[in-house]
Amino acid sequence: MTLCIVWREGENIKFCSDSRISFGDHTTSDFGIKIVRMPFRIFDPNDESGNQKLIATGDLGLCFAGSALGALMTKDALSELVSNLQAVPNFHDIGMDGIADFVKRAFEVISKAVSLALWERGQTKIVFAGYCAKQKRHRAFEMERNAKNEFQFDEILKLPTDHLFFGSGSKEAKLRDDVKHMTDKAAMEILQAVIDDPAVKGVGGNIQYGRFNGKQFQPYGVAKLGDGVHYWRGPLDFNGPDFDQANGLIPKFPLLDLIV
Repeated sequence: MTLCIVWREGENIKFCSDSRISFGDHTTSDFGIKIVRMPFRIFDPNDESGNQKLIATGDLGLCFAGSALGALMTKDALSELVSNLQAVPNFHDIGMDGIADFVKRAFEVISKAVSLALWERGQTKIVFAGYCAKQKRHRAFEMERNAKNEFQFDEILKLPTDHLFFGSGSKEAKLRDDVKHMTDKAAMEILQAVIDDPAVKGVGGNIQYGRFNGKQFQPYGVAKLGDGVHYWRGPLDFNGPDFDQANGLIPKFPLLDLIV
């Protein structure tokens, strides 16, 4: 249950999603953080002194639809693993092909175990992207464990204006898709329209957004008008009373200056 939109805008890759996640067939909640930054580091082998040289670093941007359990378990496991990878120089690929292959293998193992544990209801789709040091461009990949417990993996968003809808609300999003070149504004208008549609039960909550700034992937809070101005990061309102500076530390989180 969800709706995610990913698109290539020139050399950048951008993400947009709702905040609804599902637990089983009938339980949903709008507290899901579904667009996340995942830093990676690749070291060469230890030298004689036991030191390691950092040979590659950057960020992966990631979003997901389907089984929250499968996606969150994958995200948590990968967050630890990709921050401390090792490669043999001139043997292992340290571009996005090598990183994507590692992510794919980890997801395949975790998603299969989750799917079997949930009686084949653990179908999950994840899209991730990062800057490829070999091709000198951002690249994106999708991987999925479907309802038949089959695994699929592909590179996506190869052309400058490619975009993709995925999740339970993708059919409704495609009906509203009348743009040749996806933009921040168009993606958010489509997403908000599906969120507001009472007939689409699986999509809801606040809009989430993220994009690359160079090699770094940055999620953003999204401003929204209501009884005042709210700065939403999923279920968290950084301009609300829970984060009043009089109560203690407050988050320093970038905001998208687009009211939707």
